Amino acid sequence: MERINLMDYKSVAGFFFEKGYVCLKPYPIVNNNDTLFVSAGIQPILKDFRAGLLEDQNKVFVSQPVIRTQYVDSVDEGSSVAFINPTTSSFNLSEEKYINMIKEWYEFFDLIGLSKNKMTTVSDYYEDEWGDLKVSGNRTFHYYDGVEIGDTTFFTKVEGSQDNIGIDSMSDLGFGLERLRWISGNHSYFDLYRDSSSLDSQTKAYLSAIALLTVNGVKPSNKNIGYRSRLLSKRIATSLQGRDLNDNENQYLDECLRYWMEWQVVDSDVDKSVIIEELVRNGNRFIIDSLAQEGYQNLLGININISRDELQKRLVSSGVPSEKVKQYIRR
Repeated sequence: MERINLMDYKSVAGFFFEKGYVCLKPYPIVNNNDTLFVSAGIQPILKDFRAGLLEDQNKVFVSQPVIRTQYVDSVDEGSSVAFINPTTSSFNLSEEKYINMIKEWYEFFDLIGLSKNKMTTVSDYYEDEWGDLKVSGNRTFHYYDGVEIGDTTFFTKVEGSQDNIGIDSMSDLGFGLERLRWISGNHSYFDLYRDSSSLDSQTKAYLSAIALLTVNGVKPSNKNIGYRSRLLSKRIATSLQGRDLNDNENQYLDECLRYWMEWQVVDSDVDKSVIIEELVRNGNRFIIDSLAQEGYQNLLGININISRDELQKRLVSSGVPSEKVKQYIRR
């Protein structure tokens, strides 16, 4: 087989299709029945199997975009809030079949240029509760040159609140696509279609996450899942200290939208203005609060739902020197 292109959804899925996997279309990340968002590829696969939508013993593959909001305060090279979790799974399978599924992943690694000599593993016995299920089995963490790239688990015990859940064994093999790209090339973890090293990693991580939310139709609000979109926008506004996105940051946001549209398999246009308007709104709040902390008064009553030009006029009319305002808005 020819080398796999980790930027190309069809190239990645095509490898598993040729290995006899049922390739599922990536699921929307909104998952209100369990958590706010899908945080691992196995989540929607397991849900579909229990609903009778997947057949027993079939090998299935999904290259699933996920959101893990617990990472919002710890993003850096190799770690982000939004990423792709390519996952393979099967239900009621033998241990031999599970081992073969691991071997197929190692064939995949070879085709993206990873050396087997740099691969190491650490194993343990894993027990957890997934909603109404209690699951346990042997888990293996896989490392490349000391960097964790994913884990594989063979669950031999699956118990639920229902009398018969129809699962005697289950496999969950999941890896991080961006991390695989990162370790297989000399570039930033956050690089998409061009070099992004000039941009702050935290800003890139938040822009990527808010782009994924937008591609999935999640709009900023003060309620439910929309709150996460608003929170990320506030984080970006703080990272930028209230200013507008510069040209490089705007281009990176465009790349993120393009990237998530491809990997979420979305054909319809995405309204970028939703993101920009929320960033302006939260940037306005950051600027007003920062000036108030400096001692300027009569600012907290200014409506943040206005343009930057209008904000500048109102700040000046409230007694903030024009040059001071420009330092915040135009820097």
